[in-house]
Amino acid sequence: MYRIVVCDDDKYFAKVLGSKIKRELSSHGEECVVEYYVDGKEVLSRIDTKPIDVLFLDIDMPEVTGIELAETIQRENLGTNIIFVTNREDLVFKAIHYQPFRFIRKDKVDEELAEAVASLVQKMHSEDRLIELKTKEGTVLLPVKKIIYMESCKHYLFVYCEDHSYEVRDKISNYETELSEYGFLKIHRSYLVNVRFIRSIKSTGVELDNDA
Repeated sequence: MYRIVVCDDDKYFAKVLGSKIKRELSSHGEECVVEYYVDGKEVLSRIDTKPIDVLFLDIDMPEVTGIELAETIQRENLGTNIIFVTNREDLVFKAIHYQPFRFIRKDKVDEELAEAVASLVQKMHSEDRLIELKTKEGTVLLPVKKIIYMESCKHYLFVYCEDHSYEVRDKISNYETELSEYGFLKIHRSYLVNVRFIRSIKSTGVELDNDA
């Protein structure tokens, strides 16, 4: 079951949007719990309680704006899919910096929500993909989204996650094509990196959110 948060200072619009989101997810066989907040400050106060799968976020709000909230989520690498719902098209270019999954115009909700939810369900299903690693300790089924990067060294492949690493006798080329579909980028012949963990790209390499 997905945790959906709708944050908009227009309470009536938020409730209507939440009902439409539930209906669209249900049409794909998915269940969700929708929470409603009228400003970004409320979301920030509850953001660490449990992961938010999808945040439908108004850009233009008092106190903590949608852009400020998106900045915090990106900085903390919370893995939340952000969908901006707004009529402020003049702020869209600025908001793109925070890599939202989609933009939906408030006056076009009925036309644009269905496509956004369908694409979102497809993305989240792909993130649930497991790969099989044959380690010295035995076979491990590892969620793709938990892999930070892979490093090839001679005849071995080292797979790094936030809380563990695995040593596999394999070639990085055996994973390159498969994992490219899930947001992995080959930055060097010996490194395959999950773009979700890239903090910055420099001329000397990339900086990851785990400080590697």
